[in-house]
Amino acid sequence: MSDATLLVELLTEELPPKSLARLGEAFAEEVTSELIKRRLRNRDPRKHVYATPRRLAMAIEKVRAAGLDSESLVDGPVITNAKAVEGFARKHGVAVDALQRRQTPKGEIVVANLKHTGVTLEAVLAEIVEKALKKLPIPKVMRWGAGEAQFVRPVHGLVMLHGSRVVPG
Repeated sequence: MSDATLLVELLTEELPPKSLARLGEAFAEEVTSELIKRRLRNRDPRKHVYATPRRLAMAIEKVRAAGLDSESLVDGPVITNAKAVEGFARKHGVAVDALQRRQTPKGEIVVANLKHTGVTLEAVLAEIVEKALKKLPIPKVMRWGAGEAQFVRPVHGLVMLHGSRVVPG
């Protein structure tokens, strides 16, 4: 399965009614922006936000099961500084021979062409959701039970589905 709708639903005790819409939108925006940043989704975010007193949920369309691979060019030092060139190559895990050269106003520099492998949704979704929940505009958080979790109200569950497949987290 590659592209499917991602459903994330947080089940809680009664949320403050005045902040429902704002919490739902902020939660969905943060999750969507992280998915885009990790190349799991394109910039055209078709999403639906649902907020009820006991649930915050979102359905985001066309989310990939694995992020796209990408490449980036990183400028390095001038070619005449051999020690700096070696350090630059080592830092980026590239052989010195594989570095490209480019002319700039500073002189000829080396450039590393880095390849980034896409991440899987399963590997990063729990982290994305946790980060989004921590960024919610909540003035006062509470703890419950013996755990360290904090939220505006006690949380009873979290559902994460990609298409019909449950995403663990």
